[in-house]
Amino acid sequence: MERQVGKAGKGMQIFTNITPSRLQALIDHIRTDTSGWKAVDVSIEGADKPDTQMISERIKTFFGDTEGAIFVCGSRKILTLGMLGEGIDFGTLKQQLAAHLPEYNCTINTGNITREGLEVIAIRLQVTDAGPSAPQPAEAAAVSLLGLRMQRSKKVFFVVDDDLFMRSLLTKALAPYGEVVALDDGKDLLQTYREKNPDVVFLDIHLPCGSGVDLLEDIMHFDNTAGVVILSADRIKDNVLLAQARGARSFVAKPFTKEKIEEAMNKCLEQATLLAR
Repeated sequence: MERQVGKAGKGMQIFTNITPSRLQALIDHIRTDTSGWKAVDVSIEGADKPDTQMISERIKTFFGDTEGAIFVCGSRKILTLGMLGEGIDFGTLKQQLAAHLPEYNCTINTGNITREGLEVIAIRLQVTDAGPSAPQPAEAAAVSLLGLRMQRSKKVFFVVDDDLFMRSLLTKALAPYGEVVALDDGKDLLQTYREKNPDVVFLDIHLPCGSGVDLLEDIMHFDNTAGVVILSADRIKDNVLLAQARGARSFVAKPFTKEKIEEAMNKCLEQATLLAR
């Protein structure tokens, strides 16, 4: 049944930052019955300093009394968890959202599923009134990186994991599809990323140099078209939605199978094709 977005429920609260503890209570509630709940992942592009507070307020107005919460995740990401119901008409959703945010062009993709079983609706907002000037340097660089990846004949994959056995398994699974660069630590990840421009990064969430989520944020700041898959054996402490809010395309739980790795790889490559259109 088609549902009119923004009707019924308890209303949404806006949080100006996202942490696992703040998400946990809502996730525990969602897990009692996931039907109808969606994760709406909003990326803001093209503006020099987007007003995320204003955008989040308009998103709250747009969803009306819908039950859920809105998390502001840095300067260009907003994550909404909401009881939107089933059978959403995405064409109508796009038109309604555009009416609330006339300064932005709106693009909507869907298909990813979180570990909690929530469908992810990915929304890209691109500023419409950019004037005659060229795109912002960071945005132009990201588009250029994506274009180079789409043009070359051989795919490049990064495997970042301090476990030798896991690196070997991932390398073996990915080798038939392209070049594999294996790193045992993330300390030189961003520099190597700049040099190799990988199609997909398989990134362990726990590394000797620190959190994989922090490294993910560094990558996405440099290239917001990056395809990053988070790897983790810790399903309780590591909140997958936190990583997805920071830009991860997918999550693979350890121990993993070859099929799961290939599925995550293909999801990232398909998303890259959509972004390049």
